[in-house]
Amino acid sequence: MAILKTGAVVLKGWKMGETSKILALYTRDFGKIKVIAKGGRGPKSKFKGCLEPLSRIDIIYYDKRTRDLQLLSQADLVDPYLKIIGSIERTTLSLAVTELIYRAVSGEEPFPQIFDLLITVLGQIDKSGGFIEAYLWFFESHFIELMGYKPTWDNCLECQSSLGTDGGYFQPENGGMLCNRCGAVKGGLVVSGETLEILYWLQKNTPDEVGRLNPENLQKVEIRKMFDLYFKTHIEHMRSLKSLSLYYKFNQQHLSK
Repeated sequence: MAILKTGAVVLKGWKMGETSKILALYTRDFGKIKVIAKGGRGPKSKFKGCLEPLSRIDIIYYDKRTRDLQLLSQADLVDPYLKIIGSIERTTLSLAVTELIYRAVSGEEPFPQIFDLLITVLGQIDKSGGFIEAYLWFFESHFIELMGYKPTWDNCLECQSSLGTDGGYFQPENGGMLCNRCGAVKGGLVVSGETLEILYWLQKNTPDEVGRLNPENLQKVEIRKMFDLYFKTHIEHMRSLKSLSLYYKFNQQHLSK
C-alpha cells in the first residue's frame, strides 16, 4: 500500500453508512480516483469544508492497486471559490465542467493538463464577470483537444476550401465542417459564420480574454448544440449534462422576469 499526496478537485460525492462519504476526485498526478472519507459527514469530521463538489483540495490517501476505492487520510482546502458557491449561475456552470470530466474520463491515468485546465476555468468562473458561459465553452474546446478529438473549424473537410465568414455544415462524426456547397450534398448541422469565428477564437486565445465574448442568441444556440453533439458522438455512453440543463433553466427563468 502506498501513501500518495496530490492536488484534487471534488467531482462528485455520495453518502456511505451513517457518517462516511465516497468521493470522485480528479487529481493532478493520478487522474480520476474514488476515495472513502471515513467519518467525513460527522459533526467533528477532520474533513469539514473539504468534501463538497467543486472543492479544490490537497489530499493524502492510501492507495492499494487491488481495490477501486481508496482511503482518504487528509484533505486541506486550497481554494473555496466563494463567488461560485454564492451564485446559482456560476455553480451550475462549474458543475457542468466537473460533470463532463466525470463522464468523459475513465481510468486512473495521470493527465495533469486536464487538471490544470480544470482549475484555471474554475478560477475564471469564480472571479470573472461578463458572459461567463464562455468559460465553459473554453473548457470544452480545450478538453476536446486534450482528449484527442480536436475539430477543424476553418476549412471544409471535403474540398479543403476556407470557410471564411460563410458558415457551413457541422459533421460531428467527421470532426469538423463542410462548406455550404459540399454540405448541401452531404448534410449536417447548419452553422453560421459568426459561430465558427467564436469557436476558432476560443481555440486560439487565453482564458483571460474569454470574458470579452458577447455572442448573439443564435450563436449561443448553435455552440451549445455543437458541443453537445460532439461529445455524444465521440465519447461512449455520453449524455446531455444535467448541470447544464439546470443552468439553461435558471437563465430562462431569469430572463423572463
